[in-house]
Amino acid sequence: MIRRPVVSGKFYADNEEELKSQIRNCFFHPVGPGSLPHGWEKNEGPIGLIVPHAGYMASGPVAAWSYWRAGALVKPSTVLIVGPNHTGLGTKLSLWLEGAWETPLGSVEIDHEFGRSLMAESNGMIMPDTSAHLYEHSIEVQLPFLQFLYSDFKIVPLIMTDQRVEVALSLSEIIKKELSRRNDVLVIASSDLNHYEAHEVTMEKDNELLSLILDGKYRESYELSQEKRITACGLGPIVAVRNSFESMEVLCSTTSGEVMGDRYRTVGYVAALLS
Repeated sequence: MIRRPVVSGKFYADNEEELKSQIRNCFFHPVGPGSLPHGWEKNEGPIGLIVPHAGYMASGPVAAWSYWRAGALVKPSTVLIVGPNHTGLGTKLSLWLEGAWETPLGSVEIDHEFGRSLMAESNGMIMPDTSAHLYEHSIEVQLPFLQFLYSDFKIVPLIMTDQRVEVALSLSEIIKKELSRRNDVLVIASSDLNHYEAHEVTMEKDNELLSLILDGKYRESYELSQEKRITACGLGPIVAVRNSFESMEVLCSTTSGEVMGDRYRTVGYVAALLS
């Protein structure tokens, strides 16, 4: 079963060479890290990342920070990517279990053994389902960056429709069990932060939210999001992955306004390293 890209030519270039150039430009953008990822020596993993998932022209330079750090720390055999559901299709926790995903940079196989192990630990919470993934961009946009960085890896794509804090914390316990067995795994939480407010408003909201997440105050982060209407689309994936690791380092936090110039109707982005 092959999953074809649905946002190539929209969120990122649909031509191989143009896409590679676009990704390089994200690293060298004024908001980006300023250089390409440097050499990997040995796995310091498992590690986790928080990465935005908008179009590369908006969030790519922030995403580049996460991949810049990952490139020096881990050469993963498997990448587990947890993203939110923007389409409403599928089950509560939808796992694409077989086949491969394609992008303009080639295809990436599914690690079905890792996926089946996650399912076995979940007691029915994680279900095999492709419908949640068919038109969803939150996982797809991570793949070209990963393909740019690594030559040989498999993926486990997991979409969270049910993002309640209880579900996120239960998922983190399942992830922890898998990570205890291997050091060659990269786990990605795919999420944007606050949506469609002025740069200053979004930065204030995002900083409050990230402060709670840094401190492991996950229930409080949900309460704050509801109280102040912080529209982070992947709070569930962020909490599930953040709680799978001991520490969190924010690498870059800004908005689309700083990247693109329109500071009146922005989306917040964060790049973070989890270890």
